[in-house]
Amino acid sequence: MDCREFCDNHLAFVDDTLAGVELVRMQLHLTECDVCAQHDATIRRSLMLFRNLPRIEPSADFSKRLEIKLHEVKMADAAANHRSSLRFRAGVAVASAVMLAYIGVSLRHVDTPQDLVLPPVVATATTSEVPTSGPAPEMIAAVPAGIPIWTAALFAEQTPAHFASIQLVSAAR
Repeated sequence: MDCREFCDNHLAFVDDTLAGVELVRMQLHLTECDVCAQHDATIRRSLMLFRNLPRIEPSADFSKRLEIKLHEVKMADAAANHRSSLRFRAGVAVASAVMLAYIGVSLRHVDTPQDLVLPPVVATATTSEVPTSGPAPEMIAAVPAGIPIWTAALFAEQTPAHFASIQLVSAAR
């Protein structure tokens, strides 16, 4: 038996609840290992000291005083919980009132937004830039901001068109 196994089984050894074979192995280990023998002696002396202490008897009215004190503590806790509950409820009520007032003031001062109307974009091409041959003259499509782009894409797919190219003019000119 090693020291770890001895320490694991030591409580059962002290309580005398080990099987006969294990009890003999523990006693044999005590004769071979000084460290475990010292540990066993310390534990047994501590238990002997504890068992020889005088018995403590509570006073005759101990139970009654304990019940009164426990009742007082319970009532104090209930009162504290009630006060904190009232504070929490008051805080929620004040926060709700402030929030509703803010929303009310915000809704009063909201101006109705006006529709944004942009002028149409017109692109022109000079006659020298217009090709003379081709399926159709150039068509320049402008898509205002309010129209979804997919309608313009469908329109562009269905109509043969040439879009004007943009050439940047240098600032040096």
